[in-house]
Amino acid sequence: MSKTEPAAAAAAERRAAVADFAAALRQLRLEAGKPSFRAMAAATGTISHTTLHEAASGSRLPSWTTTKVYVQACGGREADWHQRWMAAANAASVPETAHLRVDHHPTERPTVPPDLPESSGGITSASGDPEVSTGRTPDITPPEPSPRRELRRDRVPTRLVVLVALVAGAAIGAGAVLATKTTVTVTAQVPGAPGYVARITSATGTAYATSTKMPVGHAVAAGDTLVVALMLTNTHAGTVKATDSKGNTYATAADQDDRGAGDRTMVLSATAVKALSTSDTITVSYPSTGEQHLAVDELTNAKAVDRHAAATGAAGTDFNSGSTPTTTADPELVFGVAGVQGGTAASWSNGFTALPTLFVADDQLATGYMTVRATGSYAAAGTCDHQWMAAAVAFAPSAPKR
Repeated sequence: MSKTEPAAAAAAERRAAVADFAAALRQLRLEAGKPSFRAMAAATGTISHTTLHEAASGSRLPSWTTTKVYVQACGGREADWHQRWMAAANAASVPETAHLRVDHHPTERPTVPPDLPESSGGITSASGDPEVSTGRTPDITPPEPSPRRELRRDRVPTRLVVLVALVAGAAIGAGAVLATKTTVTVTAQVPGAPGYVARITSATGTAYATSTKMPVGHAVAAGDTLVVALMLTNTHAGTVKATDSKGNTYATAADQDDRGAGDRTMVLSATAVKALSTSDTITVSYPSTGEQHLAVDELTNAKAVDRHAAATGAAGTDFNSGSTPTTTADPELVFGVAGVQGGTAASWSNGFTALPTLFVADDQLATGYMTVRATGSYAAAGTCDHQWMAAAVAFAPSAPKR
């Protein structure tokens, strides 16, 4: 290994830590409704809008003071973000030389670069805020490394990066003891908030069939979650299942019929999936059905189904899945589905972001989602004017503890 390789690896790790943290800040702002940086600064009154913009740009790691103001302005949980910031600061301050670096005091804040100056160049949005650039992150100059200290045995790192330098050559032939040097980087792993990625594929059908095969229209990242929403019209009782060309496993998260008219609305999901490319396919099989609506969406950091609720209602009433049991994690993503048997287009309420609705004549499959930042009971609700079937499925960033 050349002398430059450890330094290059350390620099790459620093850049990745800062870029990941900035991406998480941008996602938080997006989930908060993308308030302008000027509005965020005005809400707190302590940090300028240009400094808040730089915090999310990825040019360098912001101070905890700036991060706290940013998180407060977006309604995030300060305790969770302080833990995430500490992890990023530890990773961003890894020195280029391969020295062991562990703090004496667990509560001591790591040294990180200060915020950028109040002024900032770049592109300005229509609201007067500088737009956040997501391009290549420049190199970050690390702070001076702390003196080497002994690693405490009761502190178990979640990630170890070990570099061993061996003094070889003639020393081996002379029976000399080989010297070793070990670098340990301690990085806390904090689950990110569940988020919506993209619609992967969709399909509708107007003839009787028992399966629908859909090409993947958008590459799916390994470890993400796929949500299959479907409405079957003039169907029969029986098993509905989904498969794909990579062998991912799909499970039923919600299943609601209309209690007699022969229609059915369902949600299936596959968590921690193997990556899919645009050459892959997803197939849904079902009992003989005269009309089909199917949509597949991708979520990130949605590791498990936590809670769900489902209900059906008559024409003339607005759709409402009913409230889920109290969720167990904070935050979670609630995915909503409504199968409506005709009438005007359904619309979402209760803070849901609407996704494209699928129509066959007047029958429709409406889908939407919202991120919730407190444990509680949540419903998929909105307006419609014909008989409906609705479901709400809450996804948690990790497997819930019952």
